[in-house]
Amino acid sequence: MATGTRIGWRVRVATSPPVKMSPSPVPIQRARGRAEIAFRLSDGAARLKRLYQSGCSKAFLPRTHGRPPEVVLVNTAGGLTGGDRIDHAIAAEAGVRLVGTTQTAERIYRALAGTARVETRLAAGAGARLDWLPQETILFDGGRLARRLEVDLAGDAAFTGLETLVLGRAAMGETVASGAVSDRWCIRRDGRLVHLEALRIAGDIRAATSGAATLGGCRAMATLIHAAPEAGDRLAAARVTFAGLEGVTAAASAKPGVLILRFAAVDLAPLRTALKRFLLDFRAAPLPRVWSS
Repeated sequence: MATGTRIGWRVRVATSPPVKMSPSPVPIQRARGRAEIAFRLSDGAARLKRLYQSGCSKAFLPRTHGRPPEVVLVNTAGGLTGGDRIDHAIAAEAGVRLVGTTQTAERIYRALAGTARVETRLAAGAGARLDWLPQETILFDGGRLARRLEVDLAGDAAFTGLETLVLGRAAMGETVASGAVSDRWCIRRDGRLVHLEALRIAGDIRAATSGAATLGGCRAMATLIHAAPEAGDRLAAARVTFAGLEGVTAAASAKPGVLILRFAAVDLAPLRTALKRFLLDFRAAPLPRVWSS
C-alpha cells in the first residue's frame, strides 16, 4: 500500500508599526478666470479692440443685428466656492454703446474654506454708454462671496448697472441658514468719486434678513444704479413705473448724476419678471438675448 507524504508550509508575516499620515492635506484645485474686452468706435461703428480670456472665464460676442454689441461672459467652472476668483474688465471707448451680461446665473456653493471673489471693472469714455446687466447670483447654504464693482466714467458717459442676489430658490426647496456676502460698488466720474456703497451679510442669514429694516424675509434682491449727467431727472418716471410692477417692493432715490433703485421679492421668479419689465421701459431698448433663455 502506497503511502503519501504530506507537505505543509508555515508562513510567518512580518508586521511593522502603522505609518502616520501627514496632517497636511493635498491643496484643493481652485477656479481662476479672467476676461478683458474693449470696444472702440471706427467708421461710425463699434468694433472689437481687445479680447483676452484665461482660465474658466470666457467671453462671447453674439451677433446683435444692428443693435449695440453685447459681451456675454461665461464661467466654465459651473459655479464658485471658497478660494475661487474671477476678474472681468469691460471698456467702451469714446462714442461706443455696449452691453455686458452673463450667460446664466452665477452659483455660489458651500465653502469648505475661504471666500469666492468676483471683481468687475468697467469703463466708459466720452459720449459712451455702457450697460452692465448680468443675470442673478444665487447663494447656497454655507456659501461665501466677496463681490466688487469698479466703474470709471468720462464726464458725459452714461452707465446703467444691475446686480441681483438670491438667497436660495424657494421653488427648489433651498434654504440659506448661514453664509456670508459682501458687495461693494464704487463709481467715479472724471476720477472723482460720485457713488460708493457696501453691503455685508454674514453669519445667521435668516436672522439678518428677516427684520423690517432689512429684507423683511425676502430672499431675492436687486440694486440698479444709473449714472449719467441727467440721471436725477429720471426719479419721478422711475417711481411711476414701480406702480405697474407686481410681486416686488421697490424704492428709488437720487443725487446729482446718480439714480439708485432697489427691488426685493419673496423669490427670484417675481423679481426677474419685474426687472425685465422695468428695464425694458427704463432703457427703451431690448434686453440681452440670453435673458430670454
